[in-house]
Amino acid sequence: MHRVVITGMGAISPFGVTVNALRNGLNEGRSGLKYDEILKFVVGAVPGERVEDRWSTGQQREMSKASMFVLAASEEALKQAKAEDVDHNETLVNIGTCMSDLEHIGETAQKVSEGQSRRVSPYFVPRILNNLPAGYVAMKYKMRGGVESTSTACATGLHCIGNSFRSIRYGDSRRALAGAVECALNPIALAGFDRMRALARGDQPNISRPFDKKRAGFVMSEGVGLVFMERLEDAQARGAQILAEVVGYGISSDCYHISTPDPSAIGAVLSMNRAIGNAHLEPKDIGYVNAHATSTPNGDSVEAEAVRQVFPEQNIAVSSVKGHIGHLLGAAGSVEAIATIFAMNDDVLPANRNLEETDEGNGLNLLRENQKWSDVSGNKSRISICNSFGFGATNASLILKQF
Repeated sequence: MHRVVITGMGAISPFGVTVNALRNGLNEGRSGLKYDEILKFVVGAVPGERVEDRWSTGQQREMSKASMFVLAASEEALKQAKAEDVDHNETLVNIGTCMSDLEHIGETAQKVSEGQSRRVSPYFVPRILNNLPAGYVAMKYKMRGGVESTSTACATGLHCIGNSFRSIRYGDSRRALAGAVECALNPIALAGFDRMRALARGDQPNISRPFDKKRAGFVMSEGVGLVFMERLEDAQARGAQILAEVVGYGISSDCYHISTPDPSAIGAVLSMNRAIGNAHLEPKDIGYVNAHATSTPNGDSVEAEAVRQVFPEQNIAVSSVKGHIGHLLGAAGSVEAIATIFAMNDDVLPANRNLEETDEGNGLNLLRENQKWSDVSGNKSRISICNSFGFGATNASLILKQF
């Protein structure tokens, strides 16, 4: 088996178009959420630069917004890893997404229903295929280790990273570019989630409030998070800066309901315990839980109960950054894994933004403000567990360690 490390990261988030924009926003405890007058919801839209403008008009017709986001983030990750010119013959790409380009599908369906099939774009199919963002990256950098696109709802990002970790660890791949993207801020997606009663309603950013008694749904956001992973010996041989080590990964299924977790918390418990076992660690070795907690009543309660079961009498530090950036759906886990790496390396544990009063804190240290890791967990090794759970009863947990 090989040790697997992360040497590059790329991100686009409601804080902006770089990894450092995400880092600074979280470390400063800011909100990246705003009320959109057109969509009539608080959302986490990417501010500032329009990433699409990096491409020509013709390229924009060919590619989905998700593909353009992924290409921008992959460039950042590879540049940080100093891996642009590496021989990528054995590099795996696993970049997933949750939602297809629903607006493009809707527009195309309208043309067909009106008998205007000849006006359908020849790029319609490539724009809606969920594996095309990964495909564009592989083609650009000649990454011939395989192109995958795991799609597991809101657990997508962690599954992509975790599956790539396994591939490198067991020698099937030498390195990987992994993560997920989501570009679903459109009236169709918002209407769908709103009809499920999953979205928070209101015009203030503080409606995204993980673990708070007043939580009433999630805030939808867009963005991408990618990590460049490789064998430890390869990273050391080329003098790459090592940002973190991936040491464990676990998955599970609730087998309970398409959108509601099992009240017993069995799915989340299995996922975390399997990740800890996969890392050959004990629960006491973990110092921080980066929670999935989306600000939904049932979801947050069940995850809190799961953490209590896995880390009994430990008063472990727990926080979700969705109060800062909302819920990036498929990209949530990969962006939050990057946020967790910042927490370990910067000695800054992010707070549960907007947490005022909670019924979920029994046995847990639900952080209400940013705190130094060293103040919360003392001199313990900086080891974190990240959780992502998705519709369809799918769960993932990833363990990261400061190198």
